[in-house]
Amino acid sequence: MSTHAATPDDDPDGSAAEPSDRRFDGPWLLVLAVAAGGWTVLYALDWALLSAGTPVGAAVAFAHGYLLAPLATAAVLLDALSLDERGVADFGLFKWLYVLASLVAPPVGAVYYAHREWLKPGDPDLLGGTP
Repeated sequence: MSTHAATPDDDPDGSAAEPSDRRFDGPWLLVLAVAAGGWTVLYALDWALLSAGTPVGAAVAFAHGYLLAPLATAAVLLDALSLDERGVADFGLFKWLYVLASLVAPPVGAVYYAHREWLKPGDPDLLGGTP
C-alpha cells in the first residue's frame, strides 16, 4: 500500500496523478497562521494583563499552552509531511526541529514558512495551486 498518488504508465511526469490518494493534504498553512496568531495574542494578553491566580488567567494560559501550541505544532508537522509526500520538499531533520520549537513557541512557524519558501521559490504548486 502506497501513500503516494499513482501515476499512469503513459504519464511520465506524474501530472495526471490523483491528489485524493494523499494522506496529509489539508489547509495546514491556514491552520498554522490562525494557531500562531491566536497563541501570540493570548500569550501577550496573559503576560501583560492577567495574573496567574485568577480563573481568567488560568483559562487564557490553558488556551495558549494546551490548545493553540499543539495545534500549531501539528500544522507544521502535517504541512511538512504533505510537502514530502508530494515530492515538493523534504525538510529532513529540520522538520522535527521546527515541530519541537513550535510546541514551545508557535510563532516559529514563520521561520518554518520562510524555510519552506526558500526550498521551492516560485513553485505554483507549493501552496496547493490548481489541481
